[in-house]
Order: sequence, then C-alpha cells, then structure tokens
Amino acid sequence: MQSFTTSLSPGVFETLVDTRTHLEIAGLTKRFGNFTALQSIDLSIEEGEFVCFLGPSGCGKTTLLRAIAGLALQSEGRIVQRGQDISALPPQDRDFGIVFQSYALFPNLTVFNNVAYGLRNRREDRHRVRERVEELLALVDLSGSEGKYPAALSGGQQQRVAVARALATEPALLLLDEPLSALDARVRVHLRGQIKALQHRLGVTTIMVTHDQEEALTMADRIVVMNQGVIEQVGTPAEIYHHPASAFVAEFIGQMNFLDVKADDEAAVHLGRRRLENIPHTCAAGESARISIRPESVELTHDTSGMSARVEDVEFLGPFLRVSLTLQDDGQGLMADVPVRDAQSLALVAGQRVGVHLPGDALRVYPCREASR
Repeated sequence: MQSFTTSLSPGVFETLVDTRTHLEIAGLTKRFGNFTALQSIDLSIEEGEFVCFLGPSGCGKTTLLRAIAGLALQSEGRIVQRGQDISALPPQDRDFGIVFQSYALFPNLTVFNNVAYGLRNRREDRHRVRERVEELLALVDLSGSEGKYPAALSGGQQQRVAVARALATEPALLLLDEPLSALDARVRVHLRGQIKALQHRLGVTTIMVTHDQEEALTMADRIVVMNQGVIEQVGTPAEIYHHPASAFVAEFIGQMNFLDVKADDEAAVHLGRRRLENIPHTCAAGESARISIRPESVELTHDTSGMSARVEDVEFLGPFLRVSLTLQDDGQGLMADVPVRDAQSLALVAGQRVGVHLPGDALRVYPCREASR
C-alpha cells in the first residue's frame, strides 16, 4: 500500500498555525430525557491542533463531537469557533468537514462525484471542481480511481475517499468519528499514520473520536479522556501516560498495576508491613488507598533482602518479557515488563524468588474513594 503524497499546488489548504483558540466550549451539557450524556464540559482547542476524544463506549465522546457539528444541539452551554458563537447554528452553517466510521459514501456516485458533492452544492465553477477533486485524489493516492464506485474499493480506500470529500470545501475544522474502527488491524495502523501526516501537512484543526488508546497516543497532539459524561484529563500523550490525573485514566491508558496500601504521613504509605517513602499524597493517615505503577517501571533484581516476590509466569512478548508476580509481603499480584537483555541475567523462571523495587517517581497514589469511581 502506498503512502499519501504531500504535494499540493501553492496556497491550497495552507493554514497558518498559531496559538489562537480555534474552538471554545463552555459549560456544555447534553441531556436525553432524564439521562445526562455530557455534564458541564469546558474545553479549548487551538488552531491547527489534532485532538482526540478518548474513552470507553457510552462516555459521551461521540455526543460531544455531534454537539460541535450541530447534529445534537446541547441542552446548555456555548460553542465558539474562531470568535463566532455557533451554539444555535444548524450543521450546514458551521465550518467543518466530517468523516464517519461507516464512510457514508454515496454508493450510486463515482469516487469523483462523491468528492465533488460539497463543491457542487456550493455551485463552484466546473473547472474548479475538477481541479480540486484531482488534487485531493492525488493527495490521498487515489488518482485514476475517479470513475470507480465505492463497492469496487477496499475499506481503506473508501475511508480515504471520505477524507478527501470532507476536505473538499476547505473546512476550518475536520471531525473524525471513529474513522478507522471498521478497518482491519494492518490497514488501520497504516492509515492512521497517513491521516496524521496529512493533517500536519494541511494544518487543519482536527478532532477525532476513538476508543482505541493506541490511536490516540500515536496521532494526537492532545488527548481528552472522557468518562461518564465528564472530562477526566486533558493533556499530551506523554502527560496522559506518565501522569494520569485519576485512577480511571491510569487504568484506561496502557497497562497498569494497582496495589492496595494504607496512607501513613503525607509522603509515605504502607504496602502490607512495608513502608514506602517519598510518595507524596493527599490521603489522611490510615486511609485506604491504591498505588499505581506501570509494568515497565517495576525493577526486578537478584537481591531479595528487601521487597521480594515469587515469579508465577513468564510471557515472551518480543522485545520484553511480561512477568507475573506475587508479592511475598501480602500476596498481592504485580506485573513487570522486563527487557530481554535484563531478563537474561535474571534467568527468570516460574517459582523463582526475585527482589522488587518500585521507584517512587513512578508511583501515584489514589484514595480508594476515587479509585473505585
């Protein structure tokens, strides 16, 4: 499969990316009868950003995207795009292009006519329409497919036509509603890199809805993690991964260990009978809490004089081994991802006893009242 080309005639789709706010959402609430799908959403999106709305099914991310598009008007709150209040505008009066999970191509129209659809609705000059469509199809590596119908295209090709159609009218905002979820894994990985490169080339402000954390981490400039109609955290992929603001984010993004502890003073907790120091937290002394740590941050050693664990299972995953452990102190389970080069010196096998070190800077503490939300 080819990569997207990135050559455009001068001036086409060029967007000057600066720090101006493109979209401002304030106090946005959406109710369906007695059910509140979105609760007091506040969010700013900057010009030229690629932002992912990430969360489990039913968290409100698609509802928020539809509210931005005017397809599901909010019950309360405001949406401002480039200084214009668009809160009450119908979809056709808002400046966006949208790509759906199901492609939503017209099956009775050729590729050319699908991409040209919005331009013709705007009564663009015939010569300009042809020039525009040809440029866009070249951009998504579908030159020569103008006369084909959607049924003759693969899923990945259909989605690229959908992207070209969404960009045809030069929208200021591109909305992507789980655009890759209907594709097989190999095509999905390939296409997400192409879409990100295309967005970077054009500089168009983009919002993508996804439930796939890997998509969000690899594509987004910033991620908006949502849960039960509220925003849990907004941050760069690195911030979301390394500094999760809540237990939900910690558990939802990547692999994570959670261990039950008791708070001690303001910088220590007890894991079983063992005191772990230099771990700042806001829990009251004696309060039950949970600490989290990524498997790749768990360090295993030959020294079992301190914290130690029994190896229960060793799973080979290419560049690293995933080691399932049971802590000797209190029987809690722990998972460690050990690079192959380190695993060789440890000679890890089931039944072996190993030392365990949990670096303080890799630990986060969550009160049980929060961790159980």
